[in-house]
Amino acid sequence: MGSNKKKTYKHHSAFHAAEVMSHDLSLLRGKKNSVYFDDSELLGLLSAEEVEKEVQQLKKVDVDSYIQRVVSPSESKNRQSAPEVIQQLGGKMIAEETDGPLYSAEIEISISGRIRRLGFIAQNHKIQNGAWSPNHHRKAAEKVRFFASHSIPLVTFIDTPGAVADAEANLDNQSHSISFLISEMANLQLPVIGVVFGCGYSGGAIPLATANILLSVREGVFNTIHPKGLSNIARKYNLSWQESAKHIGVSAYELQSQGYFDGIIDYTYDQQHKVKNIKDAIISAVEVTEKNSCNFLTENEFFFDHYRDSINHYLNPSKLLIESNRITDRSTTGTLNIFGDVFRFMRYLKIRQRIVSRSIDSYARLSSRFTPVGKLQERLKNERQEKFKNWYKTPLEIRFHEKLNKRYEQFVTAREDREKQRGKFVAFFIGDPQENYKKTTDDLTLEILLFLYNYWKDSSADNLIELYEQLDKSTLHDLPPGNPNLLDLLRTIDINQSFKENFQNILLFDLLYDQVIEALPTIAGELKGSNQISQKSVEQLFEQTVEGAMKEFEKNSLQPKSKSVRTQFFKWLASFLDRKDCDDVLGTISEWKRVVFPRMSPPLFGVVRYYFSGLLPSLYASQQGKSKFQGKITPRNIG
Repeated sequence: MGSNKKKTYKHHSAFHAAEVMSHDLSLLRGKKNSVYFDDSELLGLLSAEEVEKEVQQLKKVDVDSYIQRVVSPSESKNRQSAPEVIQQLGGKMIAEETDGPLYSAEIEISISGRIRRLGFIAQNHKIQNGAWSPNHHRKAAEKVRFFASHSIPLVTFIDTPGAVADAEANLDNQSHSISFLISEMANLQLPVIGVVFGCGYSGGAIPLATANILLSVREGVFNTIHPKGLSNIARKYNLSWQESAKHIGVSAYELQSQGYFDGIIDYTYDQQHKVKNIKDAIISAVEVTEKNSCNFLTENEFFFDHYRDSINHYLNPSKLLIESNRITDRSTTGTLNIFGDVFRFMRYLKIRQRIVSRSIDSYARLSSRFTPVGKLQERLKNERQEKFKNWYKTPLEIRFHEKLNKRYEQFVTAREDREKQRGKFVAFFIGDPQENYKKTTDDLTLEILLFLYNYWKDSSADNLIELYEQLDKSTLHDLPPGNPNLLDLLRTIDINQSFKENFQNILLFDLLYDQVIEALPTIAGELKGSNQISQKSVEQLFEQTVEGAMKEFEKNSLQPKSKSVRTQFFKWLASFLDRKDCDDVLGTISEWKRVVFPRMSPPLFGVVRYYFSGLLPSLYASQQGKSKFQGKITPRNIG
């Protein structure tokens, strides 16, 4: 060994060596492999020529074709899950465990002519889409420690759109559970092989991608942020999430060519007979990792000094190290060995090689990097129009919607009774037939409008205007057919007239609702101390938001007359707020408005809901002299 010619490094410590080496390796990313990371013996992979051919083809396709080829396959619910593939790898199943979307297993497999045990941790996309909660990350960390204590090489299968990100997960410290699992994976003293089997997005994928060798199947996709999340951040570029996905490149082929993946396994979801390639890739990856660690140790004598220092620290620990050892509860037998240290060191180098940083200069105006130009608004418009056309072809049949069907039956009854003559005494109790018919017509129309508003959500304004224009060209009838659908009703003369008179009120209400959400900060200070708001503040907020809504409304293609629209809207709003189910309707609206305004705190939607169902009716009653204004807001009021 002494006669071998060795590369000499003048490093102060292993940490210094890591920085120097990682800097050198970052220059090779995507170009050629370092001698320490020779993956030429990996099996079951596509050749570099095949990968490059796919990359060139992806550059030529449009955005929609890119999504169809790259993103859609991994999001299919019908494809195989990672646990199903693991069970097909062969070998002796020693143990397996399932906890929701978390799957783990131990399998004995022949490696280099010996029967060895491999540990598997996988995300099951068929359960909760493969999204892990904090308890899953913590349990995975326990499994990682178990495999480490038994020196079992680890294989991870990544298949998640991201970690669970709801309020409950955040309260349970989701971000810390992810960070903890990353640190456990990074600290492992054994070979770690990662396989991107489907979606590999965001914080849910990063821990399991902390590997010595990171592979992917052909249809795997990976990025540290979901394209939908990226498009929300990059709104100023007018990019849709589809354009974001194509611009950054999430396909396995693109990531392989850029040096983020170490290989692409020749396996697709519709070629399940090629599961042998996954097995060959995993086994050869373990062998290559161990072989590379031997080569690294042969070429770098300084690591023996680092190992000696590590053992000395263990034998003569500081107070801090004593506490650390007590927590990890690592015995002498289970403590660091030099090859485990090399596995960890080389994993660090590999991860540093994958990470890219950019200087401030690269974001300057004179940067050679071009700013992407998106077509988000055009894409949203096309998607909306396509959905509207599909709805227009097959509108809902009234009998399948309880509220609409009930209103329709009342309309039919009132229509049959409208020509009947009633005495004054009877009319006093059950109403005038003509007035009843007019009321049931307006009630049915409002029910239709509210249904469409909650069905189309944030596309309601454009769709209602388009529906108005389509109905203007339609042939109208006196009576709807048997088992009518929504369009049949809207093509009925009396309902059509009521629709034309009232649909603008829904447009204005939607704008008013959004204006109230935007204006909430103006009353937040008053509410903060006493949970009480004055009548004057409610009046000012109403006037401010109505003016804002009217200005936005005047921008549409209807060219309305402001005074008549405003007067009609106030009458409609008073009638709407007087409905018995007004609060329930507002609750339905607030549910989907939360998606439209994702940055808005959920309790604020409760305030908006109570503003319409409680404060405005109280203000109206006060102005009519019927009762005193009640501006108290309690937790019960806002849910």
